[in-house]
Amino acid sequence: MQVKLIVAVSLTALSLVGCGTSKYAEDPLYDAGFGDGCSTGTSRTPGVPQMKPVRDDRLWEDSDAYKAGWRSGYGSCSPGGRGDNTSSDRDVGGR
Repeated sequence: MQVKLIVAVSLTALSLVGCGTSKYAEDPLYDAGFGDGCSTGTSRTPGVPQMKPVRDDRLWEDSDAYKAGWRSGYGSCSPGGRGDNTSSDRDVGGR
């Protein structure tokens, strides 16, 4: 019974996370950044060969929407999910 409750609460929390609205939600560059950030975050999973961060440096410098999307995608797809940043700052914002 307790396991079912934990699963139900977890699923509810995850569905609410998806409801968050970014001011860039309608910007296609946000989506592009999210995809690149998620690709980078996924490569940080133990057992997956690590790769160089996927990021369009020009868009990173010029577009706040791309940068917000990249950070969100990275956080969502990194090991442990949102907020569990096990990599260096170099991935997130450095060169």
